[in-house]
Amino acid sequence: MANNKNNQIVNFIRKHPLISNIVLIILTGFLLVWGVMVFLDFWTMHGATAVVPQIKHSTYAQAEAVLKANKLSIEISDSIYDRSMPPGTVVESWPKAGAVVKEGRQVYVTVTAFSPKQVTISMPLSGNVSSRQAMSYLRGIGITDIRVENVPSDFADLVVAARYGDTPLTVGSVIPVTSTVTLSVGSGPVQAVDSIYGFDEDSTMMSGMLDFDEE
Repeated sequence: MANNKNNQIVNFIRKHPLISNIVLIILTGFLLVWGVMVFLDFWTMHGATAVVPQIKHSTYAQAEAVLKANKLSIEISDSIYDRSMPPGTVVESWPKAGAVVKEGRQVYVTVTAFSPKQVTISMPLSGNVSSRQAMSYLRGIGITDIRVENVPSDFADLVVAARYGDTPLTVGSVIPVTSTVTLSVGSGPVQAVDSIYGFDEDSTMMSGMLDFDEE
């Protein structure tokens, strides 16, 4: 009986070659589509999901370890400068915590800068510059740790020199925004003690001579 069915199929193929080829093409196409779908399911790990954990306010190393334990990876998308947080702290993540994603998915994070922001001095800080102007400029570029030392000078309140540590600051100097900048500010010309009280050398000598004549 099985032989009769086989003979019928063979006879049909011989009598209708065009229809047989069309059916064969359809079957082949179906098998190809099915095979591709199976391959894609395997390649993209279809059905294998993971939940994005909470990594905000963690260090980069901690966040990387937590994501790896959840079969996810990490990628830095941006960094910002924030003095209120330690360097390398995660401040934002995407997808957000709680999102359901495929295993192996990258989680993009924004972290605080690992090194301090660098600023460039673009204007002279000494010479014909008052201490108020210099401090205003430094605060404007983000430097807040400013120290003032008074030094003798013919011009009061003008900046004589500016330095970062032992390094003089000039136009083009690049320093961390966390730097301590010292401004040497003129205190005005130094006056002699006798001049302050209205005495000078000639008046002192004259007074002595008068005292001698009286005797």
